[in-house]
Amino acid sequence: MTTKRIILAVAATALFAGAVTLAVPSIAHHAFASEFDSSRPIVLSGTITRARFVNPHSWVYLDVRDNAGNITNWGFEFGTPSSLRSNGLTRETIQAGTRVRIAGFRAKNGGPFGYSTTLVLTDGRSFSTGSAPDAPAPRIN
Repeated sequence: MTTKRIILAVAATALFAGAVTLAVPSIAHHAFASEFDSSRPIVLSGTITRARFVNPHSWVYLDVRDNAGNITNWGFEFGTPSSLRSNGLTRETIQAGTRVRIAGFRAKNGGPFGYSTTLVLTDGRSFSTGSAPDAPAPRIN
């Protein structure tokens, strides 16, 4: 092999390895259906205790009181911070202490977790919160 062919072979191998490495994060990213159950829609009202606008998914936690008066802290996966901002939802909109209603779907793990598709404030403003392309979209009535 000539030096030129060796350099081309090394360059092609490096290019291929780089392409594979860049593709791994997108393959590793989960789909809605891997963690959430589309047959178990949920609508809950509660008070936000914490909101985390982080990539790749934001999370909002809220205290929800059941009929017996017990409080459970629920965590809901939201879309990316940039998708939330483009829908008008910011950290300032949903600070701790804010009362909200959230529509979405239960997590498959059975815990107090879900995927949020819609958030409604007490003043009636509604925000689309999910960004998974394979997620269904229930609405709060």
